Amino acid sequence: MRDFTTVFGVDRRHLEQLSVTWPTIVRHKRDIAESPIVVFYDKADVKRKHVVDLIRSDKLVTVPWPPPGVTYEGDPDDKWTHPQRYKMLAGFVHVPALYVKTQYWLKIDTDVVAHPCCNWIRDDWFNNEQTRYGKIKPAIVCHRWTFTKPADQFLKLDKWVSDHRLLDAIFCDTRPISEVIGVPEEGAERIGHKRIISWCGFFSTDLSYLCHQLATMTHGDGKLPVPSQDGYMWYVAARLGLAIRRVNMKNRGWSQWLRESAIRKDAADSLREPGNL
Repeated sequence: MRDFTTVFGVDRRHLEQLSVTWPTIVRHKRDIAESPIVVFYDKADVKRKHVVDLIRSDKLVTVPWPPPGVTYEGDPDDKWTHPQRYKMLAGFVHVPALYVKTQYWLKIDTDVVAHPCCNWIRDDWFNNEQTRYGKIKPAIVCHRWTFTKPADQFLKLDKWVSDHRLLDAIFCDTRPISEVIGVPEEGAERIGHKRIISWCGFFSTDLSYLCHQLATMTHGDGKLPVPSQDGYMWYVAARLGLAIRRVNMKNRGWSQWLRESAIRKDAADSLREPGNL
């Protein structure tokens, strides 16, 4: 599977991170650097020129974000509902739906460093899988994860479905996810279950367009039912019974870091490694 578009989302902080990690992608994952790339940028924080100067590609599409007049609510003192976080994660739902032309798009967070790995994309990740709709390709191929935080996220998404009658045609004959994975214990910060995390992973563009449409119908341009891209998209795919493939991206030449010092050190180490695809 080589027909994909890579999507990055950047504000000033994340553009600075990408300036550190992008050279590792160019060195070790040339198929990404040579494929279509979409970068949406916070137009209040970043100039298009800065994106173009970093990602030097004739296949680059830049998208100012968010849509005109759209603002984001939230608690600036809370990690999960911070308005800036919500703004950028919403871009990963809406922008690919409107600008990606390939069957899949690849999300790579700016704190992710590339390392050598021959043929890092496994073709069998994209094999057809039996679903309620017959044998179809997976809607999501992403790094595996084991919990959702905050714990009530899927309760809110179950309520989103039940509160909007116009979603009945999509989710009829499907079970609320809380009936599948259970409900969190009172006061719990997280709920354990098999899911994905999207610091490195592929999403079907068809799934993205569906999620874009549903969110726009119920919440308006550029908004989401919950301020989480992978939580929302995983929910839609899981509730509809689409194929979701959980893989280990760390075994395919990727590492993800939270601290800036760790990102810079690993990127410097990566650039000293022999180049590879």
